[in-house]
Amino acid sequence: MRIVVDGLTYPIIVSTSGASEAAEIVSQRKGRALLVADKAVADRARLVAQALAAVGCEVCGEHVMAAGERHKRWASVAALHERMLEAGAERDCALVAVGGGTLTDVAGFAAATYLRGVRWVPVATTLLGMVDAAIGGKTGVNLPQGKNLIGAMWQPTAVIADLGALGTVPNASLRDGIAEIVKAAIIGDPSLLERVERSTIDMDDAAWAPLVASAASVKVRIVASDTNDRAQRAALNLGHTFAHAFERASRYRLSHGAAVALGLRAAGMLARGRTTWSQREQRRVTDALRRFGIKVRLFGLSSDAIIAAMKMDKKRSGGTSRFVLPVRLGEVATGVEVSDDEVRSVLDELSKAPLRRGW
Repeated sequence: MRIVVDGLTYPIIVSTSGASEAAEIVSQRKGRALLVADKAVADRARLVAQALAAVGCEVCGEHVMAAGERHKRWASVAALHERMLEAGAERDCALVAVGGGTLTDVAGFAAATYLRGVRWVPVATTLLGMVDAAIGGKTGVNLPQGKNLIGAMWQPTAVIADLGALGTVPNASLRDGIAEIVKAAIIGDPSLLERVERSTIDMDDAAWAPLVASAASVKVRIVASDTNDRAQRAALNLGHTFAHAFERASRYRLSHGAAVALGLRAAGMLARGRTTWSQREQRRVTDALRRFGIKVRLFGLSSDAIIAAMKMDKKRSGGTSRFVLPVRLGEVATGVEVSDDEVRSVLDELSKAPLRRGW
């Protein structure tokens, strides 16, 4: 199974043969490669290394690291820089990053800043990485004060969605990706929500391909219109102003996808009276998430901690939080100013199970 999503200066390759796809991309230019991998997917990284060797590309070094938001920090980038120096990596060396979104964020930032920029190829092994994190050139790390506060725009040579890895990851990781797929459906592809509603978490690798490709296509269309993240790309933040605050307030015990799912429900609540977003559409979204066992009820986080975390959101402007809100399936409104009191009211409602009418 192989689907290529075009629209950017590089392809998004959705494939059941991710290792060979990565090797083919890297070998198109002369030079060596350095492999960086999430230790949880070391087996997938070995396949990539073998595929690189098979096409005559020298792997000058390997670097295995722990992934997750707690490891998405300056120290991880510095350690990767040190490994690249030890391996003698020069500007013709491609950094091949095998793992999920936090690993590709770190690796991409290291590639952007090593010798003022080297090639890099993310090989996404998580559903969330495939449909969102690895696409678009956003790279970076967290600070103690907030998420993604330090980073750079650095476009990859290609993005590989390694479908063969999906059978090796836990269901919790798949649920994280489903939340981002539902987000993509709300933003720009209502038919994608219908496909989610017909899907199951135990699908085989090939069955995931059209979902991954469709969700990636939504992001590609938006990124292509705003590569430097100054205008239209804000639509991709649907649910994320809430989600990043949930993650920070939980000290990253809450995964990104779980936080996004909660953020999507919260954004729908904020849309009441502001847009034409309907109870029926809200119900479809929450039902689609719950179909995969994703929780849409907030537990154990104080409103004060969440609002404090929001105040460090990089998308704030003029001291005011700005939200992306759904208008109808396939359309969102960006830059909507919302008061802390309104946010607090939604957070209180979010701590309760959705009512039958959808909210």
